[in-house]
Amino acid sequence: MAAAVKHLSKLLGIDRPVRAILGSIYEVRTEEPIVHLTYDDGPHPAVTPAVLDVLAECGIQATFFMLAREAERYPDLVAEVRRRGHAVGLHTRTHRPLPELGWRELIDEVITARRDLESVARTRVRWFRPPYGIDGWRGSPIARLGQMQSVCWSADTHDWKGLSGEDPLRNTRKNLRRGGIVLMHDVPATKSRDEDERRGFIPKDQLTRLVLQEVAKRGLTAVPLARLLASGRVLKRVRLS
Repeated sequence: MAAAVKHLSKLLGIDRPVRAILGSIYEVRTEEPIVHLTYDDGPHPAVTPAVLDVLAECGIQATFFMLAREAERYPDLVAEVRRRGHAVGLHTRTHRPLPELGWRELIDEVITARRDLESVARTRVRWFRPPYGIDGWRGSPIARLGQMQSVCWSADTHDWKGLSGEDPLRNTRKNLRRGGIVLMHDVPATKSRDEDERRGFIPKDQLTRLVLQEVAKRGLTAVPLARLLASGRVLKRVRLS
Protein backbone atom coordinates (compact mmCIF):
# COMPACT_ATOMS: atom_id res chain seq x y z
CA MET A 1 0.00 0.00 0.00
CA ALA A 2 2.74 2.45 0.97
CA ALA A 3 4.69 1.69 -2.22
CA ALA A 4 1.54 2.20 -4.30
CA VAL A 5 0.92 5.58 -2.70
CA LYS A 6 4.48 6.70 -3.41
CA HIS A 7 4.23 5.55 -7.02
CA LEU A 8 0.91 7.32 -7.51
CA SER A 9 2.24 10.56 -6.02
CA LYS A 10 5.15 10.48 -8.48
CA LEU A 11 2.82 9.85 -11.41
CA LEU A 12 0.67 12.78 -10.35
CA GLY A 13 3.69 15.00 -9.86
CA ILE A 14 2.90 15.66 -6.21
CA ASP A 15 5.67 13.64 -4.59
CA ARG A 16 7.58 16.77 -3.52
CA PRO A 17 4.66 18.39 -1.64
CA VAL A 18 3.81 14.98 -0.14
CA ARG A 19 7.36 14.71 1.22
CA ALA A 20 7.20 18.30 2.48
CA ILE A 21 4.01 17.56 4.42
CA LEU A 22 4.54 13.96 5.53
CA GLY A 23 8.29 13.47 5.34
CA SER A 24 11.26 13.60 7.68
CA ILE A 25 14.58 15.34 7.02
CA TYR A 26 17.23 12.73 6.31
CA GLU A 27 20.05 14.57 4.49
CA VAL A 28 21.21 17.96 3.26
CA ARG A 29 22.38 18.66 -0.27
CA THR A 30 25.44 20.74 0.49
CA GLU A 31 28.85 21.58 -0.91
CA GLU A 32 30.33 21.70 2.56
CA PRO A 33 32.17 18.60 3.85
CA ILE A 34 30.03 18.22 6.97
CA VAL A 35 27.84 15.58 8.64
CA HIS A 36 25.90 15.23 11.90
CA LEU A 37 25.92 12.48 14.54
CA THR A 38 22.75 11.36 16.33
CA TYR A 39 21.95 8.90 19.12
CA ASP A 40 18.62 7.20 19.83
CA ASP A 41 16.79 5.48 22.70
CA GLY A 42 18.70 6.87 25.69
CA PRO A 43 19.75 8.12 28.05
CA HIS A 44 21.36 5.03 29.60
CA PRO A 45 23.58 5.13 32.72
CA ALA A 46 26.03 2.48 31.43
CA VAL A 47 26.43 3.90 27.92
CA THR A 48 25.59 7.60 27.62
CA PRO A 49 28.40 8.93 29.89
CA ALA A 50 31.10 7.06 27.94
CA VAL A 51 29.71 8.33 24.62
CA LEU A 52 29.67 11.87 26.03
CA ASP A 53 33.31 11.55 27.03
CA VAL A 54 34.38 10.59 23.49
CA LEU A 55 32.35 13.41 21.95
CA ALA A 56 33.89 15.89 24.41
CA GLU A 57 37.39 14.61 23.66
CA CYS A 58 36.78 15.16 19.94
CA GLY A 59 34.92 18.47 20.34
CA ILE A 60 31.74 17.18 18.68
CA GLN A 61 28.16 18.28 19.31
CA ALA A 62 25.53 15.63 18.57
CA THR A 63 21.76 15.27 18.94
CA PHE A 64 20.39 12.77 21.46
CA PHE A 65 16.88 11.62 20.51
CA MET A 66 15.60 10.51 23.90
CA LEU A 67 12.67 8.44 25.04
CA ALA A 68 10.72 10.60 27.49
CA ARG A 69 10.30 7.55 29.74
CA GLU A 70 14.08 7.10 30.04
CA ALA A 71 14.72 10.82 30.42
CA GLU A 72 12.39 10.90 33.41
CA ARG A 73 14.26 7.91 34.92
CA TYR A 74 17.67 9.56 34.49
CA PRO A 75 17.24 13.35 34.73
CA ASP A 76 20.87 13.84 35.79
CA LEU A 77 22.03 12.27 32.54
CA VAL A 78 19.74 14.55 30.55
CA ALA A 79 21.25 17.51 32.39
CA GLU A 80 24.75 16.26 31.59
CA VAL A 81 23.91 15.93 27.89
CA ARG A 82 22.71 19.53 27.93
CA ARG A 83 25.67 20.74 30.01
CA ARG A 84 28.07 19.38 27.39
CA GLY A 85 26.36 21.36 24.65
CA HIS A 86 24.42 18.65 22.84
CA ALA A 87 20.88 18.98 21.49
CA VAL A 88 18.02 16.98 22.98
CA GLY A 89 15.39 15.58 20.63
CA LEU A 90 12.30 13.46 21.25
CA HIS A 91 12.06 9.82 20.17
CA THR A 92 8.52 9.44 21.59
CA ARG A 93 7.72 8.32 25.10
CA THR A 94 8.11 4.52 24.77
CA HIS A 95 9.28 3.78 21.16
CA ARG A 96 5.97 2.42 19.84
CA PRO A 97 5.54 2.47 16.02
CA LEU A 98 3.49 5.53 15.11
CA PRO A 99 1.21 3.87 12.49
CA GLU A 100 -0.04 1.44 15.16
CA LEU A 101 -1.24 4.15 17.53
CA GLY A 102 -4.68 5.64 17.94
CA TRP A 103 -4.98 9.40 18.10
CA ARG A 104 -5.03 9.56 21.90
CA GLU A 105 -1.92 7.35 22.13
CA LEU A 106 -0.22 9.33 19.37
CA ILE A 107 -0.79 12.61 21.18
CA ASP A 108 0.68 11.14 24.38
CA GLU A 109 3.71 9.63 22.62
CA VAL A 110 4.55 12.85 20.77
CA ILE A 111 2.95 16.05 22.02
CA THR A 112 2.58 15.27 25.72
CA ALA A 113 5.92 13.43 25.76
CA ARG A 114 7.61 16.49 24.29
CA ARG A 115 6.30 18.63 27.14
CA ASP A 116 7.50 16.08 29.67
CA LEU A 117 10.94 15.89 28.05
CA GLU A 118 11.20 19.67 28.00
CA SER A 119 10.37 19.71 31.71
CA VAL A 120 13.26 17.33 32.42
CA ALA A 121 15.73 18.88 29.97
CA ARG A 122 14.75 22.46 30.85
CA THR A 123 15.06 23.49 27.24
CA ARG A 124 12.89 23.66 24.17
CA VAL A 125 12.80 20.39 22.22
CA ARG A 126 12.87 21.25 18.51
CA TRP A 127 13.65 17.88 16.92
CA PHE A 128 11.63 14.66 16.68
CA ARG A 129 12.60 11.22 15.40
CA PRO A 130 9.89 8.64 14.67
CA PRO A 131 10.58 5.13 16.01
CA TYR A 132 12.17 2.85 13.38
CA GLY A 133 12.23 5.87 11.04
CA ILE A 134 8.58 5.19 10.12
CA ASP A 135 6.58 8.40 9.73
CA GLY A 136 3.22 6.91 8.82
CA TRP A 137 0.60 9.38 7.60
CA ARG A 138 0.56 11.31 10.86
CA GLY A 139 4.13 11.30 12.20
CA SER A 140 5.54 14.47 10.67
CA PRO A 141 2.26 16.46 10.86
CA ILE A 142 1.78 15.68 14.55
CA ALA A 143 5.42 16.51 15.22
CA ARG A 144 4.77 19.90 13.64
CA LEU A 145 1.64 20.24 15.77
CA GLY A 146 3.95 19.65 18.71
CA GLN A 147 6.25 22.41 17.37
CA MET A 148 8.99 20.01 16.29
CA GLN A 149 10.67 19.06 13.01
CA SER A 150 10.93 15.36 12.16
CA VAL A 151 14.51 14.17 11.50
CA CYS A 152 15.62 10.69 10.37
CA TRP A 153 19.02 9.67 8.94
CA SER A 154 20.97 8.80 5.81
CA ALA A 155 23.69 6.55 7.31
CA ASP A 156 22.66 3.75 9.68
CA THR A 157 25.49 2.13 11.64
CA HIS A 158 23.22 -0.85 12.46
CA ASP A 159 24.60 -0.75 16.00
CA TRP A 160 21.13 -1.62 17.31
CA LYS A 161 21.80 -5.25 16.33
CA GLY A 162 25.29 -5.34 17.87
CA LEU A 163 28.49 -4.83 15.86
CA SER A 164 31.51 -7.10 15.92
CA GLY A 165 34.03 -8.64 13.58
CA GLU A 166 36.77 -7.20 11.44
CA ASP A 167 34.72 -4.47 9.78
CA PRO A 168 32.13 -3.00 12.16
CA LEU A 169 31.73 0.08 9.94
CA ARG A 170 30.68 -1.81 6.83
CA ASN A 171 27.12 -0.45 7.07
CA THR A 172 28.26 3.07 7.91
CA ARG A 173 30.59 3.32 4.94
CA LYS A 174 27.82 2.57 2.44
CA ASN A 175 26.05 5.88 2.94
CA LEU A 176 28.48 8.14 4.79
CA ARG A 177 28.80 11.30 2.70
CA ARG A 178 28.70 15.08 3.04
CA GLY A 179 25.36 16.40 4.22
CA GLY A 180 24.59 13.11 5.93
CA ILE A 181 22.98 12.34 9.27
CA VAL A 182 24.45 9.33 11.08
CA LEU A 183 22.34 7.05 13.29
CA MET A 184 23.76 5.45 16.45
CA HIS A 185 22.30 4.47 19.83
CA ASP A 186 23.45 5.31 23.35
CA VAL A 187 21.93 2.12 24.79
CA PRO A 188 23.18 -1.49 24.78
CA ALA A 189 22.31 -3.67 21.80
CA THR A 190 21.14 -6.31 24.30
CA LYS A 191 19.64 -5.89 27.75
CA SER A 192 22.90 -4.67 29.31
CA ARG A 193 26.39 -3.44 28.51
CA ASP A 194 27.83 -6.52 30.25
CA GLU A 195 25.84 -8.78 27.93
CA ASP A 196 27.07 -6.77 24.94
CA GLU A 197 30.64 -7.38 26.07
CA ARG A 198 30.03 -11.11 26.56
CA ARG A 199 28.78 -11.31 22.99
CA GLY A 200 31.77 -9.40 21.68
CA PHE A 201 29.82 -6.32 20.58
CA ILE A 202 31.73 -3.06 20.26
CA PRO A 203 30.85 -0.55 23.03
CA LYS A 204 29.02 2.50 21.75
CA ASP A 205 31.77 4.87 22.88
CA GLN A 206 34.30 2.86 20.86
CA LEU A 207 31.92 2.86 17.90
CA THR A 208 31.65 6.64 18.19
CA ARG A 209 35.43 6.92 18.02
CA LEU A 210 35.59 4.63 14.95
CA VAL A 211 32.84 6.58 13.18
CA LEU A 212 34.62 9.87 13.84
CA GLN A 213 37.85 8.40 12.52
CA GLU A 214 36.04 7.40 9.32
CA VAL A 215 34.45 10.84 9.09
CA ALA A 216 37.88 12.47 9.32
CA LYS A 217 39.39 9.97 6.87
CA ARG A 218 36.86 11.11 4.28
CA GLY A 219 37.70 14.76 4.85
CA LEU A 220 34.41 15.43 6.63
CA THR A 221 33.63 17.22 9.89
CA ALA A 222 30.80 16.46 12.33
CA VAL A 223 28.85 19.64 13.16
CA PRO A 224 25.68 20.50 15.14
CA LEU A 225 22.36 19.72 13.48
CA ALA A 226 21.32 23.35 13.04
CA ARG A 227 24.64 24.05 11.33
CA LEU A 228 24.14 21.15 8.93
CA LEU A 229 20.57 22.15 8.06
CA ALA A 230 21.69 25.72 7.29
CA SER A 231 24.38 24.56 4.87
CA GLY A 232 22.25 23.65 1.85
CA ARG A 233 18.98 22.18 0.56
CA VAL A 234 17.22 19.98 3.07
CA LEU A 235 16.06 16.62 1.68
CA LYS A 236 13.02 14.74 3.01
CA ARG A 237 11.61 11.27 2.58
CA VAL A 238 8.51 9.41 3.73
CA ARG A 239 8.25 5.92 5.24
CA LEU A 240 4.61 5.01 5.65
CA SER A 241 5.22 1.50 7.01
